[in-house]
Amino acid sequence: MGSQSQAMPAARRRSAMLFRRARSGLVLIAVFWTWMLFDAADFIAALFGSPIHAALAVFALGTLTLISLLFLPICLAYLVLNRPSLQAGSPAAPARRTQGNGLAPVIRMMPRRAAARGETVRAAAKRRDLAS
Repeated sequence: MGSQSQAMPAARRRSAMLFRRARSGLVLIAVFWTWMLFDAADFIAALFGSPIHAALAVFALGTLTLISLLFLPICLAYLVLNRPSLQAGSPAAPARRTQGNGLAPVIRMMPRRAAARGETVRAAAKRRDLAS
């Protein structure tokens, strides 16, 4: 039972990470297609002084076009399947000010050294406040 409770936050973090990656992928695809729409013809026309450079550019743009068409549905699927939910602990969930012991979130985060010495949360917070 303890391993399941520890695995859930990691699964949520991974889901949020996959969502952000898919969103970034869609932004990159949109930027690429916008560039293809407005500036790619000028780029290719500027390379016609050398036929090898022009052929390489046309080949590269064709390859990137096919790759972007492949990754577009993949990114959309990741966005739909990994969208953040309003569960506790997810990035979209509203932050709670206090938890069971009534302490603010910053006070609850005590250093590992203090936990290893067996200090209470309030004593560790007081010691940290006095040190700063």
